[in-house]
Amino acid sequence: MRTAVVSGTARPHGIGRGIVRTLLSKGYRVIGCDVNPEESPDDTAAAPAGAYSFVRVDVRRKEDVEALRRHVEHVTGGGQKLNVLVNNAGLATPCLDAADPVASWHDFIGVNLTGAFLMSHVLQPLLEPGASSIIHISSTRALQSEPGCEGYAAAKAGLLGLTHAQAASLAPQRTRVNAVLPGWIDVTGGADPITTEQHQWQWTGRVGRPTDVSELVAFLADERLSGYITGQHFVADGGVTKRMHYPE
Repeated sequence: MRTAVVSGTARPHGIGRGIVRTLLSKGYRVIGCDVNPEESPDDTAAAPAGAYSFVRVDVRRKEDVEALRRHVEHVTGGGQKLNVLVNNAGLATPCLDAADPVASWHDFIGVNLTGAFLMSHVLQPLLEPGASSIIHISSTRALQSEPGCEGYAAAKAGLLGLTHAQAASLAPQRTRVNAVLPGWIDVTGGADPITTEQHQWQWTGRVGRPTDVSELVAFLADERLSGYITGQHFVADGGVTKRMHYPE
């Protein structure tokens, strides 16, 4: 059984939980982690016994990530048996806190960028040579911005540099490293209504769903389908970043 670790999995309709569901459906053993407790954990109950576990982890804290490593070793029986690491943990609100933008900047960099490096660094010795993949969840805000999102945009752009740097460093052990850049993904489970105009703004005619990201992650995790792909980033945004904008 292939084993995956996914961070940022607490939200019931979030991208991380969507990745967990998709990988479980494809026969993976999945270890989820988040700084927050899981909301609505029952949606993983259909997984086979022992196929899913959850660990509370603050990805900024080395001791937390090392505890996660020990859990992975316990679950897999030790050795290099980890196949997939998905670094999805991140602060959800993209704008700096106007009351203390410097502290807010450090929070964005710490969770969204340093956390991904720390997870990769601590878990790298467990990755199976020739059959493993790291996937960073970046954002289209790595490519375009709006006022006030300096911390989020810089952290997500940093993940793109981290991706090709790690792809080079981990090439000798044949661990592939890629990034996914989601656009507007509805992570509310339909709780926040999306207007027809907002759907039509996407060239695909609809806002994204968590499965649009999770199926791409599953593709990049599969050596048979994407074994020649590393150091790359993939945008899933309904074409929005390719739109040309003119003043009205």
